[in-house]
Amino acid sequence: MTGRQNYLCGNIKKVKPEPRAYETADSTRAAANVASKLPVAANDNKLVRENHAASDPPELTFRALGAGVALGAVLAAANVYTALKTGYIDGGSITASVLGFALFRVLGRAYSKLENNITQTVAGSAAVMSFVAGVAGPTAALERAGMPLSSTQLITWSLALGVLGVAIGAGLRSRLIAAEGLPFPTGTATAEVITAMAQASEHALRRARGLLLGAAAAAAIACVRDSFGLLPQMIALPFGIAGLTAAELSMGVSVSPLLFATGLISGLRAGASMLLGGMFAWLVVLPRLIAAGVVQGSDHGAAAGWLLWPAVGLVLSSSLTALALDWRTLASGVRDVWNLLRRRTPEATATPGTSPRGLFVLIALSIGAVIWVCHTALDLSPIKVLLALLLSAALCVVCARGAGETDIAPVGDMGGLTQLAFSSPVSKASSLACGGIATAKATQTAQMLWAFKAGHKLGADPRRQVVAQLLGVVVGALVVVPTYAVIARAYGIGSERLPSISVMSWEATAAAVQGGLSTLPRYAAAAAGCAFALGALLTVLGKRSASPYLPSPVALGIGVLMPLSMTAALFIGSVCVALLQARKPTWTAENLESIAGGVIAGESLFAVIMAALIAFGVITG
Repeated sequence: MTGRQNYLCGNIKKVKPEPRAYETADSTRAAANVASKLPVAANDNKLVRENHAASDPPELTFRALGAGVALGAVLAAANVYTALKTGYIDGGSITASVLGFALFRVLGRAYSKLENNITQTVAGSAAVMSFVAGVAGPTAALERAGMPLSSTQLITWSLALGVLGVAIGAGLRSRLIAAEGLPFPTGTATAEVITAMAQASEHALRRARGLLLGAAAAAAIACVRDSFGLLPQMIALPFGIAGLTAAELSMGVSVSPLLFATGLISGLRAGASMLLGGMFAWLVVLPRLIAAGVVQGSDHGAAAGWLLWPAVGLVLSSSLTALALDWRTLASGVRDVWNLLRRRTPEATATPGTSPRGLFVLIALSIGAVIWVCHTALDLSPIKVLLALLLSAALCVVCARGAGETDIAPVGDMGGLTQLAFSSPVSKASSLACGGIATAKATQTAQMLWAFKAGHKLGADPRRQVVAQLLGVVVGALVVVPTYAVIARAYGIGSERLPSISVMSWEATAAAVQGGLSTLPRYAAAAAGCAFALGALLTVLGKRSASPYLPSPVALGIGVLMPLSMTAALFIGSVCVALLQARKPTWTAENLESIAGGVIAGESLFAVIMAALIAFGVITG
């Protein structure tokens, strides 16, 4: 998925990250939304095969796979840190397409569009595996609850659920893409970028240079800040509030290129909403709670223990209200499930050229693996896990249609519903694990279909894309799990430096369901209820009005829980992008995403390297 995804609210979207799971912007989004819904001939699958056979361009080559593996590994590692720090990740399809093309262009080698498509398919699949593994959400929450998965179990979990998501995406391709021709704007945008680069290689090289320069600059700033101490972590304001200093209330601006670039991509509405939520929580509510003795201290851990409840109320109500308002998409998803079960999809249920028997073997092995992990590590009943797998498969179809029609895949919404459906008064494990199953499968299903849409427009062989997607699942799982272990050991989950907002959201939802509202801190239940009502109201008004001045409830929730200095850095980035779009719209559309993506990757990769050095005792934290 080339989109930027927000795990806290759980939706996958292109350009502006609003509702639970990731979201990256692409300059071609506007064109994609208009031009992507193309008429599809009844013999679409036959035409693709005939065209491919006639021209026989290189496609599933070792260099295309190798480039995808290398870029996917880098993106997967960077996304672990980015997700834990901000709740967002970069799906990387556009980034991988630009860098892959630029690499072979510099080497003087011809690189076909279909090879580039394979590269972005592998890289995008690997890049989203931090969501599939749940290390920025449910599995990290399980660890904090004293139920950690071993590295072997977590890799097995990731591989199995990634394969199931790919299989569901493969089963839906013929209906949603070939027969109905749903837009899937992210996939369309990826195809248009690949085509544009093939036609204007110098433009592609400029984008690649911007990306690499952004990464180098961000890594340099992070190095000066963290290694040499020449820059502070935060530029604090010179005054405090209610007897608390600016540092205690996080009043200032975080010196973080990653946060600034996230604001560039998120846009002004999201940035302003986050700042509004943060200012109200940290400057109005928190000082009063401390004075009343409800919250013991202003450090992030103590403050977040109370603030996460109104934050979860905002996010959860937005997700549930959006699903209720979008009932037509839900109904269409239910029909899709029924048609799949009765094999009434046009042409074929499966992807052309893909062996249903081969996929069936992978599906059976994956189901067995998930049941094994849940039973041995979490003592969950195989029947309950199987029911969660079946329910999540149906919800994946709903997510897929949402991604196709609106470019938003509500993967976190589906995870939240499954989390509530399988809640247990005895243990958090049932709620967290079953919700994580739904989110993981839906993430890879959406990613597979976005990749399919790009391949469909480029005339790619879907069977080869399935192979590339599965390779990305393997690469991502093998990279994400050790990277998470290193980062968690070096920085700590839920620390001020690594707020881990999405982890705490999953944890809080499970705790509330398990213990009831009576177990919440004083006044937290009332705050959560008010926030829930506000989130529902803003969501309804947002659906009825396209006003850019209406706050985003999801962004408000993120701002409530994130340290104020971080939301300030995000807001500054969002203001800068608004000014650039007003003054230099063409330059911004062509270059901003590449530069911002490079900046995010640069600081993230530096943080991963530093975490490894800290974890292995080479340097001190």
